[in-house]
Amino acid sequence: MITLSRGVAIVPIVILLAAGHRWAAWWLFGFACATDLIDGWVARSRDEVTKLGKALDPLVDKALYLSVLFSLSALGQIPVWVLVLYLIPQVGLALGALLLRVRKNLVQGAKIPGKLAAVASFGAIAFLMVQLPGGREILYAAIVLAYVAGIDYGKSAFKLWRSASNG
Repeated sequence: MITLSRGVAIVPIVILLAAGHRWAAWWLFGFACATDLIDGWVARSRDEVTKLGKALDPLVDKALYLSVLFSLSALGQIPVWVLVLYLIPQVGLALGALLLRVRKNLVQGAKIPGKLAAVASFGAIAFLMVQLPGGREILYAAIVLAYVAGIDYGKSAFKLWRSASNG
């Protein structure tokens, strides 16, 4: 439910941004991102970590980040080519995760490179939403980290795939 509440927050965040209410959008975005931390903590503390939760959580995160970045691009704050560079590893990760889930009924857990990319993405988006200096530079770092995470997850997925095929 906590993950889904984060997903529900996407629409008001985008509307607030489009209406020029950047600080209100920023606060709601921050709250949505905080639910990501709360969600993980609650699931682990109650021993309620599920395959569905492991799959749904990163998808909602990607939807949140991409929705805000698309909005910022539409507002002319970031160039389309930067958005495309950000989008490529996100789509690759999502398709890889889907393939692993559908073909092998496996879900990879979060890994350090992916968490670093997510933190950088959060920082970049938070800075960009309220037009603080350094937002683009943090976004460039997030993009690099997303590609590193994509390679790391790809290697790990290949190992999982092979071990599932052999076992």
